[in-house]
Amino acid sequence: MVEYQDLESGEFYQRRYRNFPTLIIFPTLLLIVFIVLFSFFLKREIIAKFSGAIIPEKIITDVQSTSDNMICTNQLEENKVVNKGDILVTFKNENEKSEIQNGHKKIISHKEHLRSLNVYKRSIIDGRNQFNGVDKFGYDRLFHGYISQINNLNNEFEQQQIDKKIANQQLNEQIDVLRKIQRNNQNKISDFKSIMDAVTKSTKMDADNQYKFIYDDYYAQFKSTQIMSEKVQIKENMISSILQKIEQLQATNDSYDIQIAGILKNNFLSKNSTLDKITNLQQQQLATIQKEINKQQQILDELEVKQSMANQHYQDTVLKSPKKGILHLINNKSRMTYLPKGTTIAQIYPLLTRKTKLNIESYIAEKDITGLKKGQKIKFIVKQNGSKILKLKGTVKTISDVPTDVKEGSFYKCVANIFVDGNERKQIKYGLNGEVIIIKGTKTWFNYYKDILLGRDFSDK
Repeated sequence: MVEYQDLESGEFYQRRYRNFPTLIIFPTLLLIVFIVLFSFFLKREIIAKFSGAIIPEKIITDVQSTSDNMICTNQLEENKVVNKGDILVTFKNENEKSEIQNGHKKIISHKEHLRSLNVYKRSIIDGRNQFNGVDKFGYDRLFHGYISQINNLNNEFEQQQIDKKIANQQLNEQIDVLRKIQRNNQNKISDFKSIMDAVTKSTKMDADNQYKFIYDDYYAQFKSTQIMSEKVQIKENMISSILQKIEQLQATNDSYDIQIAGILKNNFLSKNSTLDKITNLQQQQLATIQKEINKQQQILDELEVKQSMANQHYQDTVLKSPKKGILHLINNKSRMTYLPKGTTIAQIYPLLTRKTKLNIESYIAEKDITGLKKGQKIKFIVKQNGSKILKLKGTVKTISDVPTDVKEGSFYKCVANIFVDGNERKQIKYGLNGEVIIIKGTKTWFNYYKDILLGRDFSDK
């Protein structure tokens, strides 16, 4: 058998094809050609990496500080499970207690004042004392004063009635005296007429006539003269004298009639005027009482509003959990001495169950936002104790339209929902930090390196 190396062609072949260029350069060239061809078809993911943390899709509620007072106890803890009504923070409340006590005393005093005013009002309306003993506000004395005024009005009316009755009695007595004089005069007239009849008719005079002595004198004169002319003269003189006396007496009686007619007796007073005065006095008292009631009621309403605010301030010195859930602190509030009122100090997250929807929250610098958009896929990677790694997948849900300026720069807020199975949920808690990888798209390796060489790829970090 002929050996291969003994042939001339074999020697030629060895020298031509087993040299350094054929063993190194050609395979390398083939490899480069293969890689270039491969780069036109094989694609790689274009990603952006950021840090992020797990948050709930929905926050149950915010927890805000309720007082500016110094903190007494602080039970705020990150990821602490709280029930509705659990005490989170207590504040000093000495001033609030004092304000509540003072306000309570004032409210009791004004309520008592209003009760006394209402009793006073009912007493005025009913006209009788409805106070049980002495009223400390003095309204029982005011009511007695009111009753005294009414009694004075009634007594004044009664006195006026008595005065008019006495005056009328005196007038009646005066009239009776005049009537009596008239009757006496009338008797005298009758007696004078009897004398005139006796003189005229030359008859005898009644013995019971009080003026019989006049007739006797006339008769003696008449009998003592014998001359007829003298007798006629004596008779005419007697008749003339009697007529004159009768006329005088009648004129006197007529003047008495005029006097009697001029005596006007007082009519009895009507009590309506006094009753009107009493009614006006009652209305004045009721108006004054009602004005004071309105004033005291207004003061009481204001005190009750202040008391309600004081009670609220006192309740605000104990900050309780408004809902059941997991506590998340805004920054570190567990060692604060003061928590300004109204400051959001924590949030209540929902309990972690199989149905709890979770998100990843990231803040992306303004220079790194290029190419990021809603709907892109993400990966969330957490390196836990040891070599165990937690990997979750999700989708970008929202990216803020406007960056938020902070001390470190301007950042866009990016929120993505993630999908967690049952086994992975046991490893998750709120606030768990990890690396967020956002897959912005894919490109061939050829285009990838071409963009690098041309300085156009700034998004793949």
